Amino acid sequence: MKYRLYPGTLEITLETKDSIPDLMTLAERLCLSRRDRYLYLQEGRISVNRTTVRSLDAALAANDRLQFQLLPEHIDRTPAAEPCEVIYEDDLIYVVHKKPGLIIHDDSTDCLAAQAAAWQQLQGLDTPVRYIHRLDRETSGLVLFSKIPLLQGWYDNALKNRQIHRTYLAISRSNMPVGQHLRFTDPIGKDRHINGKQRVSPSGKPAATEVVCLEKKGPYRLLKCMLETGRTHQIRVHLSAHGMPIVNDPLYGVPEPEFHEMGLWACRLETGNPFNDETVTVTDRVPEDFRRFKASAQI
Repeated sequence: MKYRLYPGTLEITLETKDSIPDLMTLAERLCLSRRDRYLYLQEGRISVNRTTVRSLDAALAANDRLQFQLLPEHIDRTPAAEPCEVIYEDDLIYVVHKKPGLIIHDDSTDCLAAQAAAWQQLQGLDTPVRYIHRLDRETSGLVLFSKIPLLQGWYDNALKNRQIHRTYLAISRSNMPVGQHLRFTDPIGKDRHINGKQRVSPSGKPAATEVVCLEKKGPYRLLKCMLETGRTHQIRVHLSAHGMPIVNDPLYGVPEPEFHEMGLWACRLETGNPFNDETVTVTDRVPEDFRRFKASAQI
């Protein structure tokens, strides 16, 4: 599929290789919500070759041109005083650097979603603020936002199916040899004794984390961490449970005055595109604590 965006309109042109026989197949491929399917059809917002269609049974063929007249939706929260820092943007998404200590979302204007609202307002992007995933409050790094509400379901589904890949770097107090590759599969569940804390538990949910040691500096190691599952605090819990706590982790580590922040950074993000096979790869700017490790700039 090829796509173009005009003010208020998403246009899709089908190619021979797409094999999309009808509108239902397209809706399923784009993971359009039931709400959107209903509203777009009922309000006559979908056309094929300039003819309005009102059924998902509408037949489609190669070279057909579809237009979605996008619903009039608006920024849905109070913007912060200052906008977020956007590392990457295109027609469909934008990727933001989250500072440590900042929560993704709450009811105040002191959160990343409110900063994103401020950025959208400055850009004239008058659509709801939609982040696709979260980071812990103390974790810094990349967060993905969807620009087009109609396509949010596709990105949500891609995240669920591990088609959005996130790479983390962690600074850990550890004896792990440089080059060693480990895979932790301990189940993770809630700590019943401490609210908001997780722990390795036989009754927990399955979890898998891959860890590679990239560099050492004294008692500290720079670890590359990749998630195979997405449990709460997963990297932090796995590293701590195996004697490699992240520096300045308030729940699972110990204070390390040599560093300013908790040493966990979502440094790289890869995502696909709803319409083609292209992959977008975004690398974050390097935070101060990670600059002492040369490998941080090579991810």
